Amino acid sequence: MAIKGRYFMTDHSSIYTLGKEPYEIVRAFCPDICSKMNEFSIEILVTRGGRIGSGMGALLEGLWGYMANQLLFDENEHFFDIAWMPDNQYNDFTIVEKNVSWNPDDRTGELFRIEAKSMNRQADESKAHFDVLKKELGKNDSLLILVWEWAAIDKTHRYPKVIDYYFGRALDVVELRDTLHVLRGGSFVSSSNCPDGCNPATCPHDGEPLNASRIRERLSGPDSTKGNKVSYAANFGGLVRMLKTSNTSAKSAFQKYRSTDTPQEAFISFIFRNYPDEEKNHYGINQLRAVARQRNIDPAGLSKEDLYDLLKHDNPNRCIEELRYCN
Repeated sequence: MAIKGRYFMTDHSSIYTLGKEPYEIVRAFCPDICSKMNEFSIEILVTRGGRIGSGMGALLEGLWGYMANQLLFDENEHFFDIAWMPDNQYNDFTIVEKNVSWNPDDRTGELFRIEAKSMNRQADESKAHFDVLKKELGKNDSLLILVWEWAAIDKTHRYPKVIDYYFGRALDVVELRDTLHVLRGGSFVSSSNCPDGCNPATCPHDGEPLNASRIRERLSGPDSTKGNKVSYAANFGGLVRMLKTSNTSAKSAFQKYRSTDTPQEAFISFIFRNYPDEEKNHYGINQLRAVARQRNIDPAGLSKEDLYDLLKHDNPNRCIEELRYCN
């Protein structure tokens, strides 16, 4: 998919426009990037076996960057590059202006950053985490999630196939994550009232998440909030776990996001589409029965499992759309 035309630098910003910002351009290329990845994988990454915890996800995350650069270079006048973040910087990639000096410490020359995550759909539980703090993100900084599986070529050989992806502004996912975290009983450290008694002007813990038991969720949280058995809880930001709702307030907020066409709803549907057990577990049998009646299906005598499978039968790779509007 070629995007025709020329990108021009505006007079007052480092954004090249074709009616779209670079964020929109990279986002539009994602389907083709994933297709190129699969073409490469089926030629080069063929193997026998294929473990879930093989490290293949990290390889695919890097491969996305290379394929994205190749596609942008081949099909467009190339005014920006996709660069690797150096050292131990949080993000994986950054979009930088071509032929402009780049300083990752102060973001000089950058347009936006990309954090890449991979999720194996065959794993019992995804370990992918997105725990970056809101204050550390720029407006167009993005979250890329690649869902993949070991796909059979023949009776003995398989290759890692990307089957779905999510590419969106990271702050949209952060809003959903942080809202549900608080409604589940969690909190965020304020520099004006840090548990370590830090000077508010220099407190390094501002915005750090604490769970409902006031245990820090990240290693960088306040020392005084360590757990008794663990140094930190490490549950905050799990890409699947962050959608859990444990009380009425959390469920209400979650459903408000789901019932509107928001970026948060797009993320929720992405997770439910690829991990249908999460969708099934989130909703009760009465909600499934209501959807069945909307489809003129008699739910009498059907278990929750059977009812869910029946509602998914015609579109197994899609979410149950009516559940977006069930209270």
